[in-house]
Amino acid sequence: EEQNIPTDNLWMVLPAWAVGRIKKSDLKDASLTGDGKSVLRNGRIGEIDGFTIYSSNLLYSVTDSGTSATCWYSYFGHKSALTFAAQLTKMESLRAESTFGDLIRGLNVYGYKVLKTAAMGELYLTK
Repeated sequence: EEQNIPTDNLWMVLPAWAVGRIKKSDLKDASLTGDGKSVLRNGRIGEIDGFTIYSSNLLYSVTDSGTSATCWYSYFGHKSALTFAAQLTKMESLRAESTFGDLIRGLNVYGYKVLKTAAMGELYLTK
């Protein structure tokens, strides 16, 4: 809100251990979050304070030099902050050697870009 970013289409990626803590907290009661389904019943986090929460075990972690604790970098933002594009540029059909069928081989090119740095943020989390 301080960056004048719209409050819809917000997202956040958290490590799996943080998602587990949310599922064990009082937020498992659907009436507290305003969702129609509990996080325990449907197996996903859903939305908390307007953020759609995603879980990932691929977030970067480091050992903090001051506390010797393991810390994770977690990201959040608005969908307008990022863009992604992909295209299949070359395709060819081949005869399969081991079966009676055809294979298709293609070259997939892709790229991404941060469009609005003010619409993204980073969390530094520890257990």
